[in-house]
Amino acid sequence: MLQPSKIVVYVPDEALRQSLAFALEVEGYRVEAHAGWNASASFTSGLLCRIIDEQVLRADAGARDYMSGADGAVILLSDGISVPPQAGRANVLAKPFEGSDLVRLVRSFPAVA
Repeated sequence: MLQPSKIVVYVPDEALRQSLAFALEVEGYRVEAHAGWNASASFTSGLLCRIIDEQVLRADAGARDYMSGADGAVILLSDGISVPPQAGRANVLAKPFEGSDLVRLVRSFPAVA
């Protein structure tokens, strides 16, 4: 039996972080959630995507460095209409958004073994 795909979430707002984790776990994903950038979570085995809040990019140079050479799927949660320059090739999801929008975007990524 295949393990569910893992998603790492970096969102400083606790309520939003918990809401995202819940919405994704209900859909069968394993979620690792952090309030800020966590370099130790830089593994890639079984990782479907990373969800990074724009506030994390503003606050942490390590997150910005990651975005400049991001490998794998990334969803950037944006606070506004304009896309931050660090977005790179990330999929941008503007806040506020519906949980179904997030799940639909996550499902669009190729499954990992």
